[in-house]
Amino acid sequence: MKGLILGLLILLLSGVSAAGQEIPPPAAPFEEILQQLKFDKPTRIVGRFRSLDGYEDAIWVDWTHRHDGTRWLPVRNEMMFKLLPRDARMMEFFRALKPGISVHMTVQQDQDGNRHILELEGA
Repeated sequence: MKGLILGLLILLLSGVSAAGQEIPPPAAPFEEILQQLKFDKPTRIVGRFRSLDGYEDAIWVDWTHRHDGTRWLPVRNEMMFKLLPRDARMMEFFRALKPGISVHMTVQQDQDGNRHILELEGA
């Protein structure tokens, strides 16, 4: 009887070990967030205009959606970040906006890590 129980225990433990090896390790918790923050190529996004930056000609937006090339995807863990308008004319457009308004734009990050608005839809 002890031999049977020991045999079943060994079989059970080896099965758990094998099953555990088949499951891939979970992705790093921040990997998805880091991937969606990559703007190394022009990326279409939607955000809510939050405010003007007090130190430079820039704006702050709450990022809500990004376009993956085929469809709009909601951004998990809404983020707020700073964007630099393409030119003074675009900055004047933002100066006239009220906080909370939704803006569609194309954004790209430069080698210094600054995100620039390349195009603003509807302006």
